[in-house]
Amino acid sequence: MTTIKDVAKHAGVSPATVSRVLNRHPYVADDVRDRVLDAIEALGYRPNRVAQRLRSAQSRVVGVIFSDINNPFYTVALSGMEAAFSKEHLSVLIGNANIDQNRENDLIELMRTEEVAGLIIAPVKETSPVLMRVVRECLPVVVIDRRMQDQELDTVLADNFSGVRSAIAHFIRLGHRRVAILNGPQHLTSGRERYAGYLQAMGDAGLPVDLSLVRFGDYQQEGGYTLAHELLALPDPPTALFAANNLMTIGALNAIHETRYKIPNDIAVIGFDNLPWAISINPPLTTVVQPAFDIGARAAELLMERIMDPEGAVRTVVLDTDLIVRQSCGSPPTSARKAAS
Repeated sequence: MTTIKDVAKHAGVSPATVSRVLNRHPYVADDVRDRVLDAIEALGYRPNRVAQRLRSAQSRVVGVIFSDINNPFYTVALSGMEAAFSKEHLSVLIGNANIDQNRENDLIELMRTEEVAGLIIAPVKETSPVLMRVVRECLPVVVIDRRMQDQELDTVLADNFSGVRSAIAHFIRLGHRRVAILNGPQHLTSGRERYAGYLQAMGDAGLPVDLSLVRFGDYQQEGGYTLAHELLALPDPPTALFAANNLMTIGALNAIHETRYKIPNDIAVIGFDNLPWAISINPPLTTVVQPAFDIGARAAELLMERIMDPEGAVRTVVLDTDLIVRQSCGSPPTSARKAAS
C-alpha cells in the first residue's frame, strides 16, 4: 500500500508537507502543492478525483460517528458540535454505528470516500485498526467519551472519576452503607473511570466493597432493568443505587417501580447524566451532570484547530461534572455543586 512517505519521497518534500496539502493547509506554496498532488495521482495514494477536488475546493463538510445515537448524551453533544461548526459555515455528516464495530468501520470508510475535512467519533471500542489507518492517512480526528489505546488522539471527555466519587460520597454522608452500582462495560474509558470513582469513595469512607452490589452492564436500558432486578432480589438488597448512565437509569427506575420499592424510602437513587425528564419524575432525580453540549462544542473546536494545524500537539480535554441533588437520594434539593468538592 502506498504511504504518505512514498508520496513525500516522490514529490521531494517532507511527510509533514504532504499532510498539510491533504488537510488543505493554506500556507503551502502553489508549486509545492502541485508537486504533491501530482505525486498522489502518480502513485495512486488516493483516487484521482480526490486530487482533483483538492486542487479546486476545500471541503466544507465534517463527519461525526456515534457508537449509539439512541443515547441522549450524544444528541446533546451533537447540538454543541453543530453550534460550533455553524459559526464556520461547516456542514455535518452523521453516522450511527449502533454499537457494531463492523458498521463503524463502514462509516469511517464512507467518511473517507466523501472527503470530509475531519471526523469526530465516539467509537464502539477503544481499539480500531480502521480508524488508525485513516489517521495515518492524515484525516484529522477527535475522539469523545473515550481514550483510544491504539494511538494518542485529540480527546474530549467528562471527569467520570470525580463525578461518581461525589455521588457515592453523598450517599455515604446520608448514612448509606450498602451502596450498589450499575456500571458500564470495563472495556470503555467511562466504565473504568466511573467504577474507579465508586471504589475510591467507598475506600475514602473506610467501607468494604461488597461485590454482590456491583453489576457491569452495557449502558442500555434493558441491561439496567435486568441488573436492577437482580440487586433488588438479593437477600440483603442495597439501600442506595447509582446508575452509571441515563439509559441504565431508566431501566433501573422501571425495575424499582415494578417491585414497588419506594424512592427514596426503600432505596435512594442517583443517575449519571442530567436530562430534562430528571426533574419531572416522582421524586425528581439526583444526577451527576456531564456537560454534553460543551463536550460537543469543544470537540468541534479541537477538530477545526487540528485541520488547520495537522502537526500540532495532541490534546486531551477533561471537563468538570456537577452533582445536582434532588429528592430521589433522600436529601433536600440543592443547587449544582462541583463534583470534586
